[in-house]
Amino acid sequence: MKRILSTSILLVFMAVVAMAQPPQGGQFSPEDMAKRQTEQMTEDLKLNEQQVEKVTALNTKYMENMQSIFQDAGGDREQMREKMEAFRTERNDELKKILTEEQFKKYQELENERMQQRRANRPPTNN
Repeated sequence: MKRILSTSILLVFMAVVAMAQPPQGGQFSPEDMAKRQTEQMTEDLKLNEQQVEKVTALNTKYMENMQSIFQDAGGDREQMREKMEAFRTERNDELKKILTEEQFKKYQELENERMQQRRANRPPTNN
C-alpha cells in the first residue's frame, strides 16, 4: 500500500512539474506572453477590469507583432532594433490612452528598471 501511495505522489509531482514548464524550445506563444505581461501589469499598476480587458488586447496584438519582427529580421539585429523601437513607441502611445497618468509613469519606471537589469545581465560582446 505504501508503494502505491508513494508512486501516486511521485506521478502527481511529475505531472505538476511538467505542466509548469514552458512549451518545448522554451518559447511561449504570443498569447501566453501577453497573458503573463497583463498579469504582471495588473499587479504592478493596480489595473481595473476595463483596463485589464484593453491591456490584454493590446498586449496580445503587440506580442504577435513582436514575434513577426523577430521572424522577419532574419538575424539582422540592427533592423530588429529599429523595428522594436518603433514598436515600443507605438505601444506606449496606445497605453497612454488606457492607463492613468500615474499608472503610465509607474509603468515607464518599471520598464526602465527591467531594461537596465537586462543590460546588466547581458553577456559582454566582442567588439
